[in-house]
Amino acid sequence: MSVELCHCMNVFPGTTPEEKMRAFAGPLAELRQLLPGAATRPFPVGLWIDAATASALHTSGRVSDWTARIRDQGFYARTANAFPYGVFHDQEVKTAVYHPDWSTPERLHFTTAVAEILCALMPDDQEAGAISTLPGGYKEHVPDAKLPLLAENMLAAAAALRELRDRRGKTIRLGFEMEPDCLWESVDDFAAFYQRYIRGHELAEFIGVCYDTCHLEVIGARPGAGLDYLAEQGVPVVKIQLSAALRAPAGRAAKEVLREHFQDRVYMHQTCAVDAAGMPRARWRDLPDALAAEQWEYDWLCHFHVPVYLRDFMGGLQAANAELLAVLDRLRQVPQPQCILEIETYSYHVLPAAVKSTSLAECMRQEMAFVQQALQTR
Repeated sequence: MSVELCHCMNVFPGTTPEEKMRAFAGPLAELRQLLPGAATRPFPVGLWIDAATASALHTSGRVSDWTARIRDQGFYARTANAFPYGVFHDQEVKTAVYHPDWSTPERLHFTTAVAEILCALMPDDQEAGAISTLPGGYKEHVPDAKLPLLAENMLAAAAALRELRDRRGKTIRLGFEMEPDCLWESVDDFAAFYQRYIRGHELAEFIGVCYDTCHLEVIGARPGAGLDYLAEQGVPVVKIQLSAALRAPAGRAAKEVLREHFQDRVYMHQTCAVDAAGMPRARWRDLPDALAAEQWEYDWLCHFHVPVYLRDFMGGLQAANAELLAVLDRLRQVPQPQCILEIETYSYHVLPAAVKSTSLAECMRQEMAFVQQALQTR
């Protein structure tokens, strides 16, 4: 089975148009050289456009010029990540990544600005695109009283996407990405909101789910069950992010490897302890909280995006990718040519050196090979 795969560009630092352009000329160009035949055909990417970049392009009137330069280099995009709003590398991000949330005009305006940029990078012969975004907000920051406002802003974004379709002929849909400890951390959470506020609305077709396999892995979801539930509830999946969590086996030794090598000041690493049957037994807000609890008797699943192909490494750690493989099994059995598949391993730069490949481009190549192989043989 042949599918279109792209890598999410949130692995690349930079919050200016010029810094984004360097990723195309550097690691992405190198990746194309590593993939047979890729250098001579249009190559897909998953955009990450932050608010500063979007504002710089729109206020200067450079959207057309900037996207034309990218297309001239042989790249195109059918999807964009509009989850991280600001700086996403090299400094503390943690819960700041969930701001501004969907109760704010800033999140609405940023998302519609990204849609305009994505539209300019979509192939002429393809009409369907998707933007992934945060799951409403961080749960403790979004009281229930704000839910109607969230729905109002989501539908306002959908209205802007409908206007964009009428004007440009491209149908871009918004995918809300479930994440641990957020307003919608499971597919059940989002489906309930969708049924209450979105389903039946004339703009509902523009709103759905970005299905992140790492995030569902971390909460201990049964592999593949989320896709079934969303289908039963009539909630569209507009994009799938293929990513793996970090699994540390039962016992203290593997947890000490996490303590020494996988704590960082940049990202949230929500952690879940699961028993031998895969049932959640404890949850922690971040990896330091898990380590302080000292519940060594369980396997831990940590929200740390590691390369999807990793097996036993650094004392028995593994890429927790059961959800990812279940999704690929489904796609192999029931091909969906229009499905947008994006590999997302943004935390490459905070991985310990022992885990990194010879280069970021080589890591990306290996991830693409792993996914393609799984689609062919599982």
